[in-house]
Amino acid sequence: MGRQASIAIWMAVMLPGLIMGLSLGVEVTSWAAVQVSLQRAADVAAIAGAINYKATTNKQTAATFAARIAQLNGGTGTASPSWNAGTSTLTDNLITAQVVTGWQTTSNTALKVTVQKVIPAGVSKAFSSTASYTVTATGTAELISTTSAGSGGQPCVVALAGNTGVTTGTNLTISGTNTIDATSCTIRSNTGMTITGTNNVTAQAIYVGGTLTNTGSNSITGTVYQNQGQIPDPYASVTEVQTALTTANSASGATAISCTGSLTCDGPSGKTSCTGSVCTIQPGTYAGLSVIGSGTVNFIPGRYTFTGNVLFDGLNTIVASGVTFVMAASTSGTPNTLQFNANSNITFSAATTAGAINGQIPGILFASTSTGASVNNGSNTSTLTGVVYYPNGTWTDNGSNISNTPGCYQLIAKTITVTGSANFGTTNCAVYGTTGFTSVSGTTTRSAQIVH
Repeated sequence: MGRQASIAIWMAVMLPGLIMGLSLGVEVTSWAAVQVSLQRAADVAAIAGAINYKATTNKQTAATFAARIAQLNGGTGTASPSWNAGTSTLTDNLITAQVVTGWQTTSNTALKVTVQKVIPAGVSKAFSSTASYTVTATGTAELISTTSAGSGGQPCVVALAGNTGVTTGTNLTISGTNTIDATSCTIRSNTGMTITGTNNVTAQAIYVGGTLTNTGSNSITGTVYQNQGQIPDPYASVTEVQTALTTANSASGATAISCTGSLTCDGPSGKTSCTGSVCTIQPGTYAGLSVIGSGTVNFIPGRYTFTGNVLFDGLNTIVASGVTFVMAASTSGTPNTLQFNANSNITFSAATTAGAINGQIPGILFASTSTGASVNNGSNTSTLTGVVYYPNGTWTDNGSNISNTPGCYQLIAKTITVTGSANFGTTNCAVYGTTGFTSVSGTTTRSAQIVH
């Protein structure tokens, strides 16, 4: 009896403590359960707010939406939350939703949601004077961009067309009885494409934003892909090119160069020199260029900026190696044009990445934002190596033989018409530092992901 009495006394002494300990454990466990529940609510609300911002790009709307989702998942809000535009923060009683910079990438947008809940103290009051405890959970969802690679190969003929998203109409036309060779590259139109006559067209593939119309007895080698959407201007974000175009549009060329007869060139002092029927022109900024007559004109490697029209007309031999020609968009509101006429023997090549030592832009042969119609015209023999870039204008290749012997001739214009034989290619373009892009653009998606 003595031992049993001792155990009973011991149990009587210890049992209240055991019960209190168990109760405190249950209370603490309930705090953890509340924490998990709040964390889920904060995460869900943050994701919802980020998705809403992706759709609306409105910070207050996104934060309000996030707060409402938090309420639906147990958060305590109010009918009239307050918005602080300075900090992009919505305060909704025990819910706070804020639009912040990205956690992974600062240029991204993220939604940070904090949810609180007040829990009355139970057994814990025996150890503390605190009447309640506040449990807090924070979730941050970031809009993270993921870009997939483009496909379809490198285009060498690109008709950019006009309005984004409009694929009707025809901005690339091939007509006549000619041979169009783009064996090493693809042909790309952001709208429709028309082939009429009796042409032999060879390309790795043809990609058309709209549809291709084949009228006549044309031979097409290469798979045709229709309804392929549009690709962006590949040089729109190339700073060196865009800066050169902006500079040309605001440049002042005091004097034009005029070469006539067989052959005399007039221009700014020290910029032209002629010996017999051979003239040499130095890089610089000029009001325009006109080469009419017969003879040979050599352009020294470098950048040539013209604020007016450029014309080659006559039985000329034009040699320009390692050059970039940049033309202003217009003269007194009239779009500027570039024309090669008659029986000229033309050899133009852009500078390579290693050879751009005098202001040239590697790979860029001719560039302008002019909305005018520029023409390679007549029965000339042309060797063009590099990129012809006229994103706002019309380019017509009428020459009987346009080649790219070194393996790089890319034509990019708003509208393109080819009525003569031409040889396009990108085989050797890497040497010239041209911009690489694909026939079908990669896609960029933004998804909301919990990051913190």
